[in-house]
This record gives sequence, C-alpha cells and structure tokens, in this order.
Amino acid sequence: MKLPLVNKTFIFVAAINLLLAILIIFVAIFVFRRSFDLRLPEIYLLPVIALLALSGAVATISMLRPFAVLNIRLRQVEATLEDLNKLNNTMRSQRHDFMNHLQVVYSLMDLGEHKEANAYIDKVYDQIEKVSTSLKTSIPAVNAILEAKRQGAENKDIHVSIDISSTLSGISTPDWQLCKLFGNIIDNSITALTENQIENPQLGIELFEDIHAFKFRISNNGPSISQDLWDKIFEAGVTTRLRDGEGGMGLFICKTIVEKHMGKLWVISDDVETVFEGFIPR
Repeated sequence: MKLPLVNKTFIFVAAINLLLAILIIFVAIFVFRRSFDLRLPEIYLLPVIALLALSGAVATISMLRPFAVLNIRLRQVEATLEDLNKLNNTMRSQRHDFMNHLQVVYSLMDLGEHKEANAYIDKVYDQIEKVSTSLKTSIPAVNAILEAKRQGAENKDIHVSIDISSTLSGISTPDWQLCKLFGNIIDNSITALTENQIENPQLGIELFEDIHAFKFRISNNGPSISQDLWDKIFEAGVTTRLRDGEGGMGLFICKTIVEKHMGKLWVISDDVETVFEGFIPR
C-alpha cells in the first residue's frame, strides 16, 4: 500500500470517529432534555462512548504526522535512487564512449599519427574532467545529484563549473538531506537562469571545508535578488519566480535542513551574480 493512500485512510477514519463523537454528544443532550433520569444506566454509556470516539479521532490524527514524515522521506529517497540510476546509466554510456576513444587514440599512435592523437585527446579531455569532478565526494548519492543536475543544466545550455575540494567525509547530515539541500538550491539557480533567458548563463558549484565546518557555495549569473528579500526568500511560500503561485518551499526546506544541523544558510546578490552560501559544523 502506498503511503498517500495510508494517509487518506487515516484521515477518513479520524473524520468518522470525530463525526461519531459529535453525533453521540448530540444524542446524549437530546436524551437528557427529554428524560433526565440518572437512574437509567444507559444514560451513562452515552458520554463514555462519545469520549471513546473522540479519543479514537485524536489518536488517529496524532498518527498522521509520522506517516507524513515517512512519506516525505520515501519520496526523497526515490528521487535520490532515480538520480543514482541516471548516474549509473551515464557512467555506463561514458565508459563505452571512453573505450571507443582509447581505441581511436591507440590506432593513431600505432600509425605514428602523434599530432592527430594529441588533438583527439584534447577534444575528449574536457568531458572526462567534468565527470571526474562530480565524483569527488565520499557520498554516492551526492555525486549522483551533482552529476544529474550538471547534465540537466548543460542540456539547457547553461555552463556549469564544479569545484569540489571536500569529500564530505564525516558530515553529520544524512545523504538524502544533503541531496535535498544541494538539489533545491541548484534547481532554484537553473530556474532563475532559464525563466529569465539569461545570455551566457553560468552556474557554479563549490564544496569545501576547514577545521570547523563543511561549506558550500552555489552561484549563478541570473537576475539580482533585492536585498530586502535576502532573509524573506527562505520563508515558506516566498518565491522570486516569474510564474505566480509556483515554488516557495525549496529554499525554506534547505534552510530547515541546515539549521537542524546547527549550520547557517544565506544569500548575497548583486548585478553580477547571486550566491547561496552555507556551512554545516563538524
């Protein structure tokens, strides 16, 4: 049974219990008004039944929260697994391509065409470097989300630069939360670049660390964010998107994740670039 169906079932049961409790209370009031005879044992059963029904409604509703949290985590895990599957398919495809490249280089070298071999290597080196840069952390799920987002951005003609100087080894934040954190900020940047049709769009991703904390910096050269929105943009429901009624929760979720682990997240924006920076203490 899927969790959304479970949630709906719990809500339905809670509603039935609540309606039953209200109905019994009205029946009890009606009986007392028509025949106020405390000697009848049935009269005492009505408030007891009403109390049991009301307790059942409260208990059912209280069970909804853990199921809702589990549902959110399940969706996040599914998204992470989907990214991992995309990365696996990409790596298999690139492995096949690299083998073909090696065969071409070997053939050129065997024929003594050293200049041609060197020129061919230069053409494929950039792509090899991009893939290796995305796989530097010790967390496969983070590697997957970064590679998936890089490919998604480049498919939209966005130039992506990734600089990873930290393996994130020992970070306390669960991998699914890190994927949610980085994924939401990167998606927010991609949206800012594509919706505003920025000329020569640029996206930068940096992961680094010092003795105190793990740090990240995600930047884009999209439109600037007004300074009076620098704090508000992390509130639930606040969005800078061109399409009204969409978005407004991604950055709120990011800040919640960072602050849950005693970290901090902020934004700085000017006419040149918008930078989301943050850290999570060791």
